[in-house]
Amino acid sequence: MNSYTLLKGKMSAIFIDNPYSPKRKNKFFMKYKYISIILYALLLTVFYGNYIPQEVNQTKQAGTKLATSEQFQIIQGQFYNSDDWETKIDYNISGSLNAVKGGSFSMYIADYPPTLRIIGLYSYNAFSIVGEKMMYESLLQLDPVTEDYIPCLATHWKISDDKLKYSFRINPEAKWADGKPVTAEDVIATWKLLVDPGIQDEYSNIVFSFFEQPVAEDKFTVSVSVSEPDFRLFLYFSTMKILPADYIGNLKGSDFLVKYDNVIVPGSGPYKILKEDINEGKSISLTRRDDYWGEKERFNIGMNNFDRVTIKAISDEEYAYELFKKGELDIYPVNRAQIWVEKLDYDAIKRGLILKRRIYNEFPNGVQGLVFNMRKEPFDNIMLRMAVTFLWNRERFNKEIFYNQYEMINSIYPGSVYENPDNPISKFDPDSAKVLLEMSGFTKKNSDGYLIKDGKIFEINMPYDNPAQERYLKIFQEDMKNAGIKLNLILIDPTAKFRLGNERNFDMLYVAWSGQQIPDPESSLRSETADEPNSTNWAGFKYMFIDNECDKYGSTFNKKDRVKILRRIDEIASTSFGYAFGWYAPYQRILFHNKFGYPEWIIGRTSNYNVIPQMWFFDKEKAEKYRQALDNKSMKLDAGDVDQKYWLEVKAKEELERDRK
Repeated sequence: MNSYTLLKGKMSAIFIDNPYSPKRKNKFFMKYKYISIILYALLLTVFYGNYIPQEVNQTKQAGTKLATSEQFQIIQGQFYNSDDWETKIDYNISGSLNAVKGGSFSMYIADYPPTLRIIGLYSYNAFSIVGEKMMYESLLQLDPVTEDYIPCLATHWKISDDKLKYSFRINPEAKWADGKPVTAEDVIATWKLLVDPGIQDEYSNIVFSFFEQPVAEDKFTVSVSVSEPDFRLFLYFSTMKILPADYIGNLKGSDFLVKYDNVIVPGSGPYKILKEDINEGKSISLTRRDDYWGEKERFNIGMNNFDRVTIKAISDEEYAYELFKKGELDIYPVNRAQIWVEKLDYDAIKRGLILKRRIYNEFPNGVQGLVFNMRKEPFDNIMLRMAVTFLWNRERFNKEIFYNQYEMINSIYPGSVYENPDNPISKFDPDSAKVLLEMSGFTKKNSDGYLIKDGKIFEINMPYDNPAQERYLKIFQEDMKNAGIKLNLILIDPTAKFRLGNERNFDMLYVAWSGQQIPDPESSLRSETADEPNSTNWAGFKYMFIDNECDKYGSTFNKKDRVKILRRIDEIASTSFGYAFGWYAPYQRILFHNKFGYPEWIIGRTSNYNVIPQMWFFDKEKAEKYRQALDNKSMKLDAGDVDQKYWLEVKAKEELERDRK
């Protein structure tokens, strides 16, 4: 049975009324809301996705627990009723119970940061992805397994019944690096800075403008109100990194940019940067604080172990690899399949001095593949979108070019809990493509072998922005020609390609979107964004069902219910063939010197290697054996298994439990 036959039963569900009909009525769309929320969510994905490794075997899964009266503190004469406030005390932890403090760790980033600020112009950069979470903290954080909220700076929190007011109780023990307590005024000052246009960060300005000015109910209690119930607003406010009011409280945004461009604002986190450890243009080192207020907190168990973490700026990837092999870097991420398969058989790896690990987890993967412009011919016709999808031989690309290292994407949310398991699986099928082309009126070919209809050949222009893509695009071009479709490949620069997509001025493009730990479907799937520039709805999805589900999504505070909503959205989006899906890596590939300890899961459920400086620890016993093996060329160290699938096993257990319910 071919792919066309398998999908034929779904055709009636796909051929609905023209979604581009002007008669359709959509809800009022706030001009910037979904664009800004999606971009802010992407930042959270990077920061939180790299933050938290997880523990399942050594600790209990966390469930929501209301605090008992004994767990509350009476401060300034005010008692917090246990029926109103929520907390968690037995949540999952990220680090290893065997971790010890001490030692150092070094890694590299491609570019030295343009600023050391974590707020404002240029603050999102490769260094901030690693360093921000080591120096600064938020009111709450996410459980590393369940993604439920757990304490950080705040011990307790509550959401009003109408979901329009959030309150947080700050831990009175939380202290800044200068020894002063973290208070409600610090939260207010941080919010004021984020909405100040002077920081030159429009997206932060817009996102945090959805909140009214926070209110200090007392020294350690802060509340904030919103105009509509939306779980993402609680997420963004509770996970924003807090800065001390003593340093930023009286500054305008523009003055803050100048004063703290390359000067560190003290944080409440476990690390600090000393002035002498800033080697401008070359490296930045972070030093572990010996007075960190959260040292004994549950969320810090097994975490933040290295005395010193050095992050070097090295733009040349090959040079960084040479430094790694010499021992001047402790870890090296392997991004190319060819290197992983063909280049890692030298002596240090064979003897176990350098370990290679492929860690399967749920790091957010976005959509990658061909995006069709569904607004205009020829791809306003779903049969033609399906036909081209059946000519996209991604399995061949994976086998012949990528060493069978990747898995096929079949979802808008590949590899995540939000992926609908019932989505169709598209395979190379020129016979089904031929049937679909004939059904669309392409029954004849000209003397050059190209299909013709109404005197015109079936011709598609496809700009691309990376010469390396020609390895598989040329194969695709030949398969299209064999089916009678003329594919014109046009090499352009990335900026020009992005402009074409953003202006919706294309037939078909190759894209690779970033994934999100907490998906936000509006900017890429909601009808209002289809013709709105600066959204990622390049395909032009306009389906009322998706819009209705998006309406429910924001106001759904329960994650299990949101999973069901996104799976329904995923089914419609995937079966509408706005994309011919490509491939993805459901793992993180790393090399590292065999002198470190780490938890069983190595990295977090949704993180990549950037979390390692916080999660791993220096293992003296391993380091001594490593030193001996350097001197004794006949000595071998235990290398362990290359593939680590801890998180896949956790996910499988959760799916079984979900199916039982």
